[in-house]
Amino acid sequence: MKTSIKALQDISSLHDLRTYTGAVKKSGKPALPTTAILDLYMRRNERDRLVSELKRLKRRRVQLRERLREVEKEMTKLLEKATKTAVELRGKAVKGRVHPSGRLEKKGKMVLGY
Repeated sequence: MKTSIKALQDISSLHDLRTYTGAVKKSGKPALPTTAILDLYMRRNERDRLVSELKRLKRRRVQLRERLREVEKEMTKLLEKATKTAVELRGKAVKGRVHPSGRLEKKGKMVLGY
């Protein structure tokens, strides 16, 4: 049986609920001529909220991309530094070394018998 651990982003939250106010066509309020103005006001507020949310999301997306680039640069630098340190410690990686007797000596693989 396979079990998986959900990440925090995979868990449903309040933001996953559909809160579209125009989905329900029936209402308890009477259909008066002034309700059209109220409906228009409510839709304008919802539109303004959605537009501002889109602007925030675009800014956040730009911030995330910039941070991702920075992290990738840091990772590249750290990898180069680690490679340089490893080369200094053990020498350059060679597929095989020449033994003083003239034979090629292969390193890197070890077979263990159990």
